[in-house]
Amino acid sequence: MVKTGDEKKKIDFYVRCVSLFIIFSIFFLTLAYASSSTTGRMENIMASVKPIGDARITGILASSTTNGGISSAEDYNVSNIYGTLSLPNSDSTVTYKISVTVFLASEMKITSITGLDSHLEYELTDYSIGYPLCDANNQCNYGATSEFYLTIKYKQGEYDGVNTTFPYNLVFTFDEVNYKARVGNDYYDTLQQAVDAVPVNTRTTVTLIKNSSELVTIPADKNIVFDLQNNFLSNDGVKNVVVNYGTLEINNGTITSDTSQGAINNESTGHLLVSGGRIIATGTRQAIYNNGGTLEITGSAYLSATTNQRGTVQNLASGNVLITGGTIVSTRYSAVVNINNLTIGVKDGTPDPDSPIIQGYINGVNTTTGFNFYDGIIKGKTASVNDETLISDIETSCDLLHQTESIGGYSYNTLSLAEVVKVYFYPNGGTVGEGYRELRKGTAVGNLPTPVYTDYEFDGWFTDPVNGTEVTSSSIINADTDLYAHWTHISQIIVAEMNGTSYHTLQLAIADVPKNNTLTTITLLRNTSEALTIAANQNIVFDLRNYTISNSGNSPVIANSGTLTITNGRITSNTRQGAINNVAGAVLYVSGGSIEATGIRQAIYNNGGTLYISGTAYLSSTTSERATVQNLSSGHVYITGGTIVSTGFNAIENTATMTIGSKDGNINSSSPIIQGYNYGVNNTSVLNFYDGTIKGITDSINGVVDDLEQNATRIYGTETINGNTYQTVHLQ
Repeated sequence: MVKTGDEKKKIDFYVRCVSLFIIFSIFFLTLAYASSSTTGRMENIMASVKPIGDARITGILASSTTNGGISSAEDYNVSNIYGTLSLPNSDSTVTYKISVTVFLASEMKITSITGLDSHLEYELTDYSIGYPLCDANNQCNYGATSEFYLTIKYKQGEYDGVNTTFPYNLVFTFDEVNYKARVGNDYYDTLQQAVDAVPVNTRTTVTLIKNSSELVTIPADKNIVFDLQNNFLSNDGVKNVVVNYGTLEINNGTITSDTSQGAINNESTGHLLVSGGRIIATGTRQAIYNNGGTLEITGSAYLSATTNQRGTVQNLASGNVLITGGTIVSTRYSAVVNINNLTIGVKDGTPDPDSPIIQGYINGVNTTTGFNFYDGIIKGKTASVNDETLISDIETSCDLLHQTESIGGYSYNTLSLAEVVKVYFYPNGGTVGEGYRELRKGTAVGNLPTPVYTDYEFDGWFTDPVNGTEVTSSSIINADTDLYAHWTHISQIIVAEMNGTSYHTLQLAIADVPKNNTLTTITLLRNTSEALTIAANQNIVFDLRNYTISNSGNSPVIANSGTLTITNGRITSNTRQGAINNVAGAVLYVSGGSIEATGIRQAIYNNGGTLYISGTAYLSSTTSERATVQNLSSGHVYITGGTIVSTGFNAIENTATMTIGSKDGNINSSSPIIQGYNYGVNNTSVLNFYDGTIKGITDSINGVVDDLEQNATRIYGTETINGNTYQTVHLQ
């Protein structure tokens, strides 16, 4: 009969907090157990709590017996199990199910189990001494509980038929696991030891358990798959990380070199396949030095190097390189340097323009001998390939497609394969910087060049010099195409309309507005670039109909001395002057549309006038010199809606009188929105704050707020915008 006793509560914590919290948790859990155990001792409460690794017995259960075996009073503490068992026959056994939990960061192992009577021995099932203690999901730390079986029986010839009852107190010794690698169920202190243990000429997986810094050599008679498990393998001293004489496959993890030697040397007998993971060289050498061996790069492999002395991949005499996937990048030199046999892609009748990607700071490929090019894209700042006449073979029915791409602020030349069509640009009396471009057949033409013709306005590109069909950036091109610029003479251009009269410029329409404060609407009929002046006693509504007015020269777009209302459209400035100047006595209403300054000045310069911002108005600036809205002198600004943003300075600079929101007993925190790169509002004068939210990286408001909504409280917070943390304030 088996007497199992009371099974202790299994401790099953998944600790994910800071180490100090975990240590205290372990302490109190152990203390709680000790208070409930009839055999627990005080020293067990304080037993070996390590800051990195800690393993403890957390359960024992008499699981089964054979041939009359009996267990009683089984119990446990931190590192012992104890009790009494009876083995009445020579082949009697008692089997215990034991639980061990690893609490902290390091993986742990059992190095020994001692304390059994000299007549007896134990046998483990589901665990081997020296192996990591892991749960069923292969988690080996932070609360992982390993369960295994320990069977106690007589040693051969030790049964005497007299002494058959034995007290036991088994002592478990735990230690941290320092293994770096594994082959099957065998663990090794270094990756090299694991490689050395691999049988010859047998494809074998070697698993890297944790990050390692060492030199690893693959002998010629070894066939190895590195499962790096997303760990890092790095240089040991100034040597290469891996020297391969055999067959090696890499499909995950990271191999890095930051020394005077590279990451991997593939020697003349070596066959290296890189199908995944990353190989990164940040020192003075290459990622892979193919010294006469066979190298295949495919899949999601990523190779990079920062040296200006070697290519990311160096292929030497008698070396063979096949690149069918992955990405190869050099940030200071050529990506692939080839002096023997190189093939990029697979000749299967269908070019893949997206993979592999070969991108070099100088050339994508620098070669002294012919190579084959079937798939992917090659990019280089100087040239995609140093000498295209050395391209020996390409896909059937394809041509080399030359284009450009902006990468990191630089223009790279790109080379890919396609059925290529050409688009020719004829300026039709004007001049154009781009004479023709190449495209992949069946793709959009993209952004078109803008030609120039004195006294004419460009109307677009057409398929005929006089008539034809207009071609835009989204037009699909399936054959060689001639495009012709169409023009309209300035004298024939109608820009604006007022009271049924057409005007060639917007300023001509403004000049006809009476100076007696009569409300007059001017409708914009097309984009225009002018410097506009509105006189005192003129009262104008701009219906921009979503067209754009931009700067002409270094003047502001609009200098307003009268009354102006803007409800839609776009006003932009990219010069040394801002978008709108609102002078003393002038009134400006902005209830919609956008006013944008991308030069070195503000969107609105309220120099003593009265400014109302409301509705869906959007004001922005990028300058680091001026706020988006500058309120000076005796100016008054009332902001009841809209959005005001600065990406380089303060959103609002107030040295006069400014009111944000309406004091009406209600608080609206969603409008207006005022967001500055430094301050939302920088105030040195009178500021009233009733509605909306104000944001700034340095602070939301710099200066004093004179008045708030009655009984309102300022609520401060933070918000992440484009990776920056902004301080925010609104009312409640």
